[in-house]
Amino acid sequence: MTRNKHIWIFNAGNSYSGNPKWLFEYIRRHHPDIRTVWMCYHKDVRNYVKRLGYEACLFDSTAGKTIMKEAGVYVVEMCKEVFQPELEGITILNLWHGVGCKSIERKVTGGFLQERIAKKYIRNNRIYKNAQLFLVTSELMEKHFMEQCGIDEELLIRAGYPRCTVTDPVCTYPHDIRAIKGLSDDARIVVYAPTYRDYAKENFIKAAIPDMDRLTQVLQGENILLVLKMHPLVEKDTEYLQVKVQYEHCPNLLFWDNANDIYEIFGDVDAAIIDYSSIFYDFMARGVRKFIRYLNGDEEELRDFVFDVKEMTCGEIATNFEQLLQALQTLTESPAEELDRLNHLFWSYSNENACEIIIERALQFTPLMRQLPTLYSFDIFDTLISRKCLYPTTIFSYVQSKMCTGTVDFPPYLLTNYSDVRQQCEQNVREYYKKSVLLRNDDHFEIQFEEIFDHMAALYGLDDMQKDQLMQWEIEGELEAGIPLVPQIALLKKYIAEGNDVVLISDMYLPKEVIVKLLQKADPLLATLPLYVSSEVGHQKTTRKLFLHVYSDLDYCYEKWIHIGDNRFADQVQPEMLGIQTAPIPVPEWTPYEKRLADYSSHYEFRCVAKQIQSFRLTHPAPEEQFAYCYAALYLVPYVVHAVSHAVK
Repeated sequence: MTRNKHIWIFNAGNSYSGNPKWLFEYIRRHHPDIRTVWMCYHKDVRNYVKRLGYEACLFDSTAGKTIMKEAGVYVVEMCKEVFQPELEGITILNLWHGVGCKSIERKVTGGFLQERIAKKYIRNNRIYKNAQLFLVTSELMEKHFMEQCGIDEELLIRAGYPRCTVTDPVCTYPHDIRAIKGLSDDARIVVYAPTYRDYAKENFIKAAIPDMDRLTQVLQGENILLVLKMHPLVEKDTEYLQVKVQYEHCPNLLFWDNANDIYEIFGDVDAAIIDYSSIFYDFMARGVRKFIRYLNGDEEELRDFVFDVKEMTCGEIATNFEQLLQALQTLTESPAEELDRLNHLFWSYSNENACEIIIERALQFTPLMRQLPTLYSFDIFDTLISRKCLYPTTIFSYVQSKMCTGTVDFPPYLLTNYSDVRQQCEQNVREYYKKSVLLRNDDHFEIQFEEIFDHMAALYGLDDMQKDQLMQWEIEGELEAGIPLVPQIALLKKYIAEGNDVVLISDMYLPKEVIVKLLQKADPLLATLPLYVSSEVGHQKTTRKLFLHVYSDLDYCYEKWIHIGDNRFADQVQPEMLGIQTAPIPVPEWTPYEKRLADYSSHYEFRCVAKQIQSFRLTHPAPEEQFAYCYAALYLVPYVVHAVSHAVK
């Protein structure tokens, strides 16, 4: 497909704003050779841009799909989550949306954005690594974004942000906000623009401003118009909406409409109240010199920081509401040397030619064709290894037989009902984990093997020797019963031979070292592969968090991720929600005869015979053969039962 490098399409989410907007405006004024089209998800944004006199299209419209196929450059301000098929082969120009101190993108390991971020890298990593140019504004930020976003040096553009360097006047809404609120021309404009909190995006405004009446009294006394600009993820908070309705007509408060680009009035801003939002650096770049750092004492609870917030910002510090009110009454200018230091750290690549540098680089760039490896992950139980017996719980029958013939005494009830007790104890521990998340102060849901037996010991008065013996027998039973599933192991070896990476992932309470022994028994190669077990990590596939752990631990750099497993929910539904492709392993069905045979007796060897019959049937499906090994062997030649029971040991 031939693309026209002089057709550029732009998007900044659901608004006409950000660095894409300011580059869009610059190109329209200074590069008539480039056709600019603003791409929209919603009709209201499209209509808004068209009313400004600009060309705009919906992504899902015929016109939008046509222009996406033709365009040579796609300008964005984030690592996009979705790339339409029509964009294949286009140059992605990522101007990003702010420098700052926070961990971002690939280094986000918690919070409500973690899954969305992981999913987009799992799905789009090939595009990011081959077709995405990335704007960085200083040496410090270059290192930051290369580490946080996985950007390669050859894909960097070193320049300033368009929204901080474009000097052309842009007016898409009335700018005289003092007059709109009925204030005098000498009223000072202060902007409060906090970022969102990963851990508590709701009810933020009530914690930050507990007494709105007192705040408005201070603002009126100081002749200040306070602009409350909430992050788009926070502005729909119920508490914020209530405050907005109650104080909407207050002359000293302006609840900012995020449909309007606040950067258009940055020249009128006298001071800013900031926390750890990247907007601080944009205010600084546009000449604001008075800042209040309203950290509100919650920085310890926030997501990880790459840099120290207090060291990398300037301005008077307010750690509570009272200090904020006092700071509003002084509005002290930051020392020039501090502003110079921070400007150098964050804007050393910025100059008046930023837009030209960006445009020239995008025009000259051709997307790379690098091939990335595929990551294959395999479930373990019933995917790579199985058991000789029909049910996993049959291992408990093995333990029960050992209890009856061993030298260690056990309570009579436990001797006759061990399998049921063992299952109940496991269920009890799992239920405790689910209901005690807050009490335990963690979100781990996988239980530990020993915890099952600790619970059993508490219920039935077992001493350490009895408890340890039961654990030892169960591990012994698992190791004795483990058998390889040869077809899937052969498939795994094929993927490795093709140069791909393979990891093993299991939801299992057994200790990792026991699982390694099971893998070693099945095939020595399996024991050498990276192994992620829920009992060690604490998270499960069933909650998707074990997959997220693997993604972070591997520092994901693959073209795609394919997971192979037998469980529809844990190995198909959940990984697919993260953008992981799946290759389900069919679960062999049991014939009514085989199931009745297995259920006839709880004896370990008897259930192993049922599994042997099933395994033989899967490779010998002829009816006449089935009669021989199902009926003739077991009923007409009784001694075969004895022989088979020993053969499966």
